[in-house]
Amino acid sequence: MLDDLTEKEGRGVWLFAVFSTVLLIVLEFIFFAALIPGDWSDQVRTTELRWLVSAQGGASASDIVRRAEDWYQLLFVRTGLEPWSYQLLTTGPDFEPGLGMEKLGEYPFWDWLKGRLDVIWASLAQALQRLSMLLAWWPFLLLLCGAALGDGLLRRRIRQHSFTYPSPLAHHYAMVGMFWLVAIVIFLLLLPIPLPAVGVPVLGLIVAALIGIAAAHAQKRL
Repeated sequence: MLDDLTEKEGRGVWLFAVFSTVLLIVLEFIFFAALIPGDWSDQVRTTELRWLVSAQGGASASDIVRRAEDWYQLLFVRTGLEPWSYQLLTTGPDFEPGLGMEKLGEYPFWDWLKGRLDVIWASLAQALQRLSMLLAWWPFLLLLCGAALGDGLLRRRIRQHSFTYPSPLAHHYAMVGMFWLVAIVIFLLLLPIPLPAVGVPVLGLIVAALIGIAAAHAQKRL
């Protein structure tokens, strides 16, 4: 009975954490759409690209940017989402009328809506570039996390032979920490400030430390 109650409470905590994460991402996206000036968005992209070239070199930075552009074309341009959004919310000689809304182009807020669209699509392109940068570090991250997992399992085996009990609390906090770290990374993908490329290995070190703690304090029956 007590175990069932504890399991339900734990499930409720995880559901609340997932809901909170999704809500924060949605609010961040709304913040992007409503408040971020277009000039600031351009400055963020320019600064982050300069940092990327400085940290990883021109060739690597070009590969990262090219891969992100390919993803953007595949997800948003070839599917028609980006052109459709501009067709729907923009009027003028270069655009076909969209869904009977062309008369709204006479209102002064129409140009503001187009500017918001520019910011939204630029933020999605920036998020894909940051995701591409994470992917560029995958050999280092895989090696680092694999070493941390091996070290944690070795420390767990030593605990078994020395009759030292693992700490369920440490294991729980390590797992929760990894969840929130993933949530923070998703949040950072859309954050409207330039992010340095050196943040990726720092992130990898934190993940590796949490993996090591979780593995070292895993329950013995596992």
